[in-house]
Amino acid sequence: MIELLSTLIFGAIAVFFAIRLYSVLGRREGHMEAPAPRDVETRKDLASDSATHLRPAFEGPAAAGLEAIAAADTSFDPARFLEGARAAYEMIVEAFARGDRETLKPLLAPAVYDRYEAAIAKRETKGETVRTEIERIRSAEITEADHTDHVATIKVHFDAEIATETLDANGKSVAGDFNRLSTVHEDWVFQRRTDDSNPNWVLTRVASA
Repeated sequence: MIELLSTLIFGAIAVFFAIRLYSVLGRREGHMEAPAPRDVETRKDLASDSATHLRPAFEGPAAAGLEAIAAADTSFDPARFLEGARAAYEMIVEAFARGDRETLKPLLAPAVYDRYEAAIAKRETKGETVRTEIERIRSAEITEADHTDHVATIKVHFDAEIATETLDANGKSVAGDFNRLSTVHEDWVFQRRTDDSNPNWVLTRVASA
């Protein structure tokens, strides 16, 4: 009898602990349910992806336009663009002075290229040559930006010190002075299509500022 009672008591105790363990560990309700391994990995990937794309907001008068361009082209970087714009400024100014059509053509929009080409042809007809040297680009600043109908447009204001002189067929100076620096203030407008795989920008307009 005593052995039977002991068995019943220990059995009741075992059942009691089994119920307690189930109540603590066995139930899965709502947010208490452990996420599946795939869900955990997905969340990690999303967190990593979000961190990768974090960047400071653009500032200045062209901020809204730059944001619109960056939304259409996630690789766009204003600082890198300005580096390219500075390089393009030097290449275009010097190529125009040399009459280098091959260098100019991919850098200019068709309408701008036609004007530059006509000016070069006119110089050649007269037998004139141009000497130009950029002493330095004092500043290059994005002043306007826009993205409309898959076309990104950026205006850059340049301040540069340039020496230039035009010589006639006999080598006589007819314009400018190569020994004297002039400070040039110009606004250059660059464009590219954001729905095109071609990443190159072209010059669409130049105006004195």
